[in-house]
This record gives sequence, structure tokens and C-alpha cells, in this order.
Amino acid sequence: MVSNSLLEFAANHYEFDQSTLEFESNSTNQIYFFQKDGKDYILRFSNRPVEKINETKAEMEWLYYLAKNNIGVGLPLKSKNDELVVSTQENNENYIITSFETVNGKFVDKNNPDKWNDKIFYNWGKLMGDIHHLTKDFEPSNDDVVRSIFNGRFALEDSVKIRLSVNKIAEDLIKEIMALPKDKDSYGLIHNDMHQGNFLIDGDKINVFDFDDSLYGWFVMDIGIALYHALWWDRKDDAGNNFTDRIIKNFLKGYLSANPLSDFWLAKIPMFMKYRQICAFSWFIDPENIDENEKEEISNIENDILFKDCEIKTSLFKN
Repeated sequence: MVSNSLLEFAANHYEFDQSTLEFESNSTNQIYFFQKDGKDYILRFSNRPVEKINETKAEMEWLYYLAKNNIGVGLPLKSKNDELVVSTQENNENYIITSFETVNGKFVDKNNPDKWNDKIFYNWGKLMGDIHHLTKDFEPSNDDVVRSIFNGRFALEDSVKIRLSVNKIAEDLIKEIMALPKDKDSYGLIHNDMHQGNFLIDGDKINVFDFDDSLYGWFVMDIGIALYHALWWDRKDDAGNNFTDRIIKNFLKGYLSANPLSDFWLAKIPMFMKYRQICAFSWFIDPENIDENEKEEISNIENDILFKDCEIKTSLFKN
């Protein structure tokens, strides 16, 4: 938890009653909730160098743009000085502070057919398509206020280097990815982590949050990440019926209703799903030991198997 002086600083700049603050979590950032004018807000403290302020401003500008275009995201709250981002230092460390409205809804429940179904998959895809369609016309306030650019190893831990066969596959994939063309219809600002843990269901609407990893990348990369996590999370119902095809089919149907992509790009989605598979593998490597689960994961990656007992039909990735 951050110090009282930092909380007072934030309360002063965002003009809210400090007594309404509630601590929420402490991971990459320290998150609080507060109330102002009858609304609930998130207060985020990021212990990052001052050089990262413009990158955070770019995130907030994009969020503001999406919110103003009726996308289900938390509208950023401006400070009393009309700033989207404020910062301060304490004990020789810099803190970047942002605030935005909370979004309504509940997390999807994979064990409830009313909460993990074709409609959710469709709406999830459509929301991403809406975001990508809008981002084509988004322009930062100036050339310095920009998000980072995908560099090939984002989200891929260096620990993967000790698993030589997997690292070689990762390097080959990265070369293929980085050689892809970039144009307005295929490349732009993406969420980069829009899995089911980063959105809430509010009736028929999906509200998305956690834009911390947003960057400039390929639209199909965003799709591949979402689909990988959907299939990683759950592919079968209680009766044992596999709905892999339904997830992919309905997600893409929703996406393409909002943002068309050519067959060239749709065919690249499995490549990005595999990239995410290797990233996920790298997150859990034990440098001292290779257990049976890891051996199986290595075998899957080497043999181009995304998940055990899960066939990904290439015919699904076509218009």
C-alpha cells in the first residue's frame, strides 16, 4: 500500500474525499477505489520512472477516446488541473497516478451456460472489432505521447532461453511476425491482453478494463491472444462436449461484423495463438526442474499442438 502522503496528494489533485478510499490490490500497480459525486472510481499508482509518463498519457488518451465513442471502458477522470495523468516523487521514487470510472458487470462464469456461451463469444469478438475499427482514426495529442511498439519479445520471459528447442521455435515465430506488413487496416493500438479476466458482463454489454499492456501491434495478435486464453480456460461443458469450434466461430463472427479482415490476416491468427502459448509456457518455467507437465508442454510446442485433445480447424479462420 502507498503512503498516506501519496493518498493525500491524489485526493487533492482529483478532488475527492480521502475517507472514501478502499484498497483493492497490489500487483504491478497499486489499486484503490474511491467515490466522487455519486460515482465509483479506480485510483492507480504506478511506481515507474518519470520517463514513462507520456506512455501512460497515451493509454489514458486512448481510453478517453474509446469511452467517448461508446466503448465499454472506464472514462478517465481528469485532475483539477485538467490532466489525465499526474505524478509525484517520494523517497526518490516516482509515482504515476491515474484515475478512471469503474465499469459495471460481473466476471464471466465458465460453469454457467448462461454466462459462457455463443452470445458471449460473439459480443466479445464484436467489442474487439469495434475497438480496432475505432483505433484506425485515433491520433495521439502529439508525437511524444505514444504507447510502445510490439518488439517481438513482449510478454515472453527470458527464462524460455534455457529451453533450447522452445526458444528456437519462439525466435523463428518472432522473425515471421516481425516481417508482417503494417497498414491502417491491420495494425494499430490494441489491448494486447483482452482475455476473459479483463472484462465484465453487464447484460448484453461487455465492459473491458486493464489497458496496461496496450501497444501498437497487429489486430490479429489481439484476436490470437483472446482466443488462446478462451481455449486455455475451458473448452468443454459439464457433459464433456467440446465447444472449441463454437468459441472461435462466434468470436470471429462478432469481430468481422465490426471490423473486416482479409483471409490473409485471418490465416495468421493461429500463429499468434502459438506465440501466446510459448509466452504462457515461459511464465511458469522452473529453472531447477522439468516436471511431467512441462515435458508435455514442450512436446506440444515442438509438435505444433496448441492444447492436448484440441483440434484447431484452419477452415475456421476464413471469411
